[in-house]
Amino acid sequence: MSMFSWFTKKESTSQPVIEIQPSRDLSKALNAMGIGFMVIDRDDLISEINTSCLALLGLTKISEGSKYVEVLGTSKLIQFLKTTREQGALVEEIDGSKEGGKRFLASFSYEKTLQETLVVLLDITRKNALETVRRDFISNVSHELRTPVSVIRANAESLMDGALEDKAVARKFTQVILKNSVKLTNLLSDILNLSTIESGEYRLDLKNINVNEVLPDLVISLSEPEGHTIQIILDKDLQVYADSQAFEQIITNLVENAMKYGHEDGKTLIQIKGRDVGSFVKFELEDGGPGVPAEQRDRIFERFYRVQSELVLSNPGTGLGLSIVKNLVNQMGGDIGVEPAYPKGAIFWFTLTKSIK
Repeated sequence: MSMFSWFTKKESTSQPVIEIQPSRDLSKALNAMGIGFMVIDRDDLISEINTSCLALLGLTKISEGSKYVEVLGTSKLIQFLKTTREQGALVEEIDGSKEGGKRFLASFSYEKTLQETLVVLLDITRKNALETVRRDFISNVSHELRTPVSVIRANAESLMDGALEDKAVARKFTQVILKNSVKLTNLLSDILNLSTIESGEYRLDLKNINVNEVLPDLVISLSEPEGHTIQIILDKDLQVYADSQAFEQIITNLVENAMKYGHEDGKTLIQIKGRDVGSFVKFELEDGGPGVPAEQRDRIFERFYRVQSELVLSNPGTGLGLSIVKNLVNQMGGDIGVEPAYPKGAIFWFTLTKSIK
């Protein structure tokens, strides 16, 4: 007998008769909410299971009346099912299969009268992922702040202890303080920008932008006099519907990223390409550096993530620039990614909507 049937009471013939209502389809309702449920009967058979439960457990469709031990294998669910029959109820967080990468909250309850065990599963994978991101964010911010703050304090103490008397030494200490103050300012600015963008408070002023006119002037202001060569290759009359300030920040962050990390010998050749791809314009920024390892490409746009290489780690950076770029592109309805360049290097690409005529 299902534990989910709804009953009404039938009174004596002297009273009005209340019709028995049909059993509600709880399976469909729970599936719609992504909640899994399973019923184990007195003979240890799975008498009921919905598709959400199958998905959470990484199972395909099972035969009706299967033994739960055979279906669940070595799952921790087996242990908790046995414990539930002794305790009556249990709530635990459980990892799903390694392949699925799921984590769910499992509620177990044993009905003594029917001798059935009900299992309800709620997917909390995203909740745990967000908690991990929060912890990593706090940890990374603390790490990034610690070094410049310590340097500023050490140099300030040196000045107070007498270094001010020697102008040459005082100037050296002051320059170090200024350099680390700028680093702190940039870090806090990036954190504030990213927070504003992710919270939805960043207000886009979308309008038609003539890329052929705007991009060359923007690149000239970014290009340093020595060591960097930037080539611009654009389709004629290329226009996008975007926020001009956001577009400028996207290009600035990507170019500065290439100048820092897109080289192996101190010289950088950067190509910026733009072409019409139907309803979008695709931009590609290619460098001749060591590139991004395949196993790290999925994480390159995460907050604070930096490619694990000697070149990257030897250069100062907050690890927020590419995350800001991704969020800005996504807010304007575009997509972004990175792929290898040949024979070497990386291609950072993004798309923006074509201008509205």
